[in-house]
Parts: sequence; structure tokens; C-alpha cells
Amino acid sequence: MLRFALILTMCFLYIIDAFIASGTVSIFYSILTVIVFFTSWLLLEKKSKIFTLSLLIIGMIIHYSANGRGLALFQGITQNMPLLAILILAPLLSVPLKREGIIGSTVSYLDELKNNPRNIFYGLSSVMVIVSPILNMGALRIVHGLVENIKIAPKILSKSYYIGFTPAVIWSPFFASVGIVIFYLDITYMSYLPVGIAFALIQLICGMLLFRPKALKEQKLDIPNLPQLDDGQKKHIFLLISYVFLIIVMLISMEQWLHKSMLLLVSIICLSVPMFWFIVRGSLAVLKNEFFLYKDKVLMQTKTEICLFLSAGVFGNAISNTPVKAVIEQTMQWASVRSVGILFIFIVVCVTILAMIGVHQIIIIPLILTALISADIDIHPLIIAFMCIFSWMLSAAISPLNAMNIIISSCVKRNGVTVAYQWNGMYFLFTSIAALTYVYVLNFMLS
Repeated sequence: MLRFALILTMCFLYIIDAFIASGTVSIFYSILTVIVFFTSWLLLEKKSKIFTLSLLIIGMIIHYSANGRGLALFQGITQNMPLLAILILAPLLSVPLKREGIIGSTVSYLDELKNNPRNIFYGLSSVMVIVSPILNMGALRIVHGLVENIKIAPKILSKSYYIGFTPAVIWSPFFASVGIVIFYLDITYMSYLPVGIAFALIQLICGMLLFRPKALKEQKLDIPNLPQLDDGQKKHIFLLISYVFLIIVMLISMEQWLHKSMLLLVSIICLSVPMFWFIVRGSLAVLKNEFFLYKDKVLMQTKTEICLFLSAGVFGNAISNTPVKAVIEQTMQWASVRSVGILFIFIVVCVTILAMIGVHQIIIIPLILTALISADIDIHPLIIAFMCIFSWMLSAAISPLNAMNIIISSCVKRNGVTVAYQWNGMYFLFTSIAALTYVYVLNFMLS
């Protein structure tokens, strides 16, 4: 319980520190973040302990070797806290959906589609498209927990998850990929949204049409016709779509009104929406039950992310003050002079290769962004944003050492290489070609 209380207090202090410019709050917030790191670190497996502690120690050594000061080190330990807060708090948004029976009713319809691979593919992908923008990685765990008893072929399951989930990584503010990029580039989410949502739609439509299972000849195989939604299921699907849409509209409105970071606003929404639901519809018994469920999820499912994000912040902050930044800067300038396509390919390859050897995107993407900003490259910020976000999505999907690939492969009980390359390799190849074309189109339209 103490660890859980420390983690929640850290998230609350992050929000308070963003609104109250107090040195006392900032110091206490930084110290508490360090405490949370080490209390969570004790729960990790051996490999994760070695990796995260190595990141922290190397970051500290680099920081002081580059004549960094003691207090400046705390800027690194809290650097990725906006992203970590979202990861910790986002599962709370699923509480109203579960308690109102919305997700359960939607998934029950999928059970009626299980005998037709194409229909279950469309249905499951559609559910994932709707819930993933606000539930982040939790969408994969929650939806799979509800459909795992439905006998769905692992290959179809993996395709549904990838095609339904990956578009959200391109446009949703609940994902670190979008949040960190718009934060570093200092652009509004509203300005990026049309760029992200347009490609997400292209990606989704292409995936749905080109990589769907073959149609069954229902008359010969005696497969029943597509079942009809009853009134309750229609209502719940409508409420689910409305819930997601309302939250996105609230975020955009708050950004225009408060002029605060989208990352901060997402954390506030994650807390305020479930709280409002409990006041209006909940009870003390429900609150108590959900509290303990949430506590167990936070302590068991986010301990690795807590240590990774905090140690990566120290490491990334330290690296950004070394000659490594200058090397990346020069390479980016060289690539951008050749063409925007070459720059895009370089960023994708760089991020993907590093992800394959275990270097998280949260380390390399900020370095690339700071290098691009410092190099004063003559490319529209929205194009840079899309290139970095797409690189993040692709590398997370195909690297067996990244959370998305790990979760999906564990859900379908196959190794990450089989799931990403053998079963879905064509999808990612096609998506990459579409993204390269999209970059040239954006460059033509925005230049």
C-alpha cells in the first residue's frame, strides 16, 4: 500500500507543480520521484533491474562528466513524468465503461461472430479502434481479457490487434508518441490532429481492406448470417463512441482554454472523468472494489515502465548535453538537404534499430527532436512531428523488446518475431511505404 500511495502522490505532485510555481513543491516532487524509482526497482526482475539501474548510473556519470550540477540532475529524473503519469492514470478511464456494461456488451457481440474469420476480424479491429485512443496499452489487456475465451485463431487475433491499435499511436494524445513529440516541438495538439488523424484513417482503411481474412462461402459451409445488434448493444456501442469523442473534445477545449501541455491535460482528464462518474453513478462499495483492483494493476503492470521512464529521463537529459547530440544534428542536416524522404528513412531506421536492441523510443526520439530543433532544419514542424511519431509506432510494433509487441505476442501465445514479421510483416511494409508517400504529400502541401 505504501508503494501505491507514493506513486499516486508523485502523480498528484506532478499536476500541482505544473500549476504552482513553488520551489518547495518542486524539490519535494523530485525527491519523491527518486524514492518511487527505487521502491519500484526492488520489484523488478533481474534483467530489468540491471537495465534500468545502468541507465540511471550512466546518465548520472555523463551528467557530472559534462560539468552538470547536482540539482540539474533532478530535471532528468522528472523529465518523462508527464508520460508516466498518463500510463499510470489512463486505466482509470475504463472504470465507467466496465461498470456500465459498455465494453462487456460490445464484446458479447463478437462472440456471435467467432465462426466467421472476416467478421470477427472486422468486429475486433473496430472495438480496438474505438477504445485504444483513451485506454493506451490498457486497451490490449482489457479487450483481450474479455475475448480470450472466444476461440479466435491467433493469426486473426494479432492482425485485429495491430490494425485496430496502431492507428491510435499516430494521433491519440493519450500515447507517449504523440505527447512527447508535440511537447518538444512546442506545437498545439489541435494543429497536429488533422495530420495524425488523416494518416490513421489511411492506415486503418488499408489494413482493413488489404489484410482481412478470406471471405467464407457461407452457403456451402453452413455459416450463419451476420448476427444483428440488439437495441442494448447498439446503445452501448453508441455510448462507447460518444465517451471517446467527448474526452477528445474536452482535451482540445481545455488546451485552447488553459494553454497548458496536452500531457498535463490528459492526466487531469484521467482523474476527473472517473471521479465525476463515481459521484454521479458509483457507490462506496464500487469505489472500494475498483480502488483495490487499480492498486494491484499499478503495482504489477507498471513497475517496469516507472523505472524505465524515470531512468531514461536521466540518461536522455545527460546525453543531450554531449557531442552525441552534435553528431545526430549533423546527420539530420545532411539528410534534410538531400530530401525529406531521406530524412524520414533515416529517422525510421535509426529509431527501429535502436528499439530492436532495447533502446526505448523515449530515449532516442527526444534526442532526435532536440537535434532537429537545434539544427534549424527548414522542414515544417508538423512533418517532423509525423516522422517521429510514425517511427515510434513502427519500432514499438515490430521490436520484440517493446511493450506493444510483447503484449500482443503474449496474448496470442506466439513469439514476437512470428507475430510482427511472419503474420503482419506485409502490413508494416505497406504502412511504411504509405507513410513515406504521405511525408512527400505533406511537404508539398505545407512548404
